[in-house]
Amino acid sequence: MFDSQRFDTSETHSTYTHHATPQLTIDNTRGFSRIVTFSDGNQQSYQLPKCRNTKQISVFGLGHSGALSAICMAALGHKVIGIDMDQRRINALNQGRTFSDEEGLPELLEQIASFRNLVATDDGFNAIKRTASSLICVNDDGDHASDVSIDKLKIICEQIGLSLRYKEQYHNLVFCQHVDADILKTVLLPIIEEQSGKKASEAFGLASIQGGKEKARTIKDFYQPAQFTIQFLDKQSCQLTEQLFSGFKASIRRVSW
Repeated sequence: MFDSQRFDTSETHSTYTHHATPQLTIDNTRGFSRIVTFSDGNQQSYQLPKCRNTKQISVFGLGHSGALSAICMAALGHKVIGIDMDQRRINALNQGRTFSDEEGLPELLEQIASFRNLVATDDGFNAIKRTASSLICVNDDGDHASDVSIDKLKIICEQIGLSLRYKEQYHNLVFCQHVDADILKTVLLPIIEEQSGKKASEAFGLASIQGGKEKARTIKDFYQPAQFTIQFLDKQSCQLTEQLFSGFKASIRRVSW
């Protein structure tokens, strides 16, 4: 289960060795550590987005997309909790390893181990309690939502809803994957409201975000999208979602449901 002291421990992690050595620069002058520039060894070094303030973020799903999002957000200095039901994924991330063979990702994870701002758990309740926003990155099995992936999302939304029942502060939920707007509004949103006993736009926000590509498959895709499309339920959820990606040099298209 989740260790509430994990962020403050000095536990060392074993690291995953990889053939490429990234080039990067770390800035720790703002009271938190973040990576400023990064190269995976095959591409030119590029600038990472600059975050003015750290955020507390939970990431549901630690497949390729979720692990990529969790690691990349932690590299910017945010405090990140990754949630998954697969104990192998949890153990790997907590030990400084990743199942992904994405070029540069294992090394990026290795470099941020000293930041102590990334942890994985199966305890979604405490993850929701300790964070202000959640990124939902469940679907790794196709370009569009299938019946199987919708079932996965229903389970995640039930868990999130039950967790929100006991949280007083507004919480922002961001789907970082393709989900049809009608499914979000008519299937997933009612599950969250029913399980939480609360109303959207009052106790929690709901948004979805997509980059220029259907999915961010690489580190560079994640940090340097040409465009963000934010679909949102209310103004507050839109603003909070934009804040998560502040510093990203991308045009933003906003679509209200």
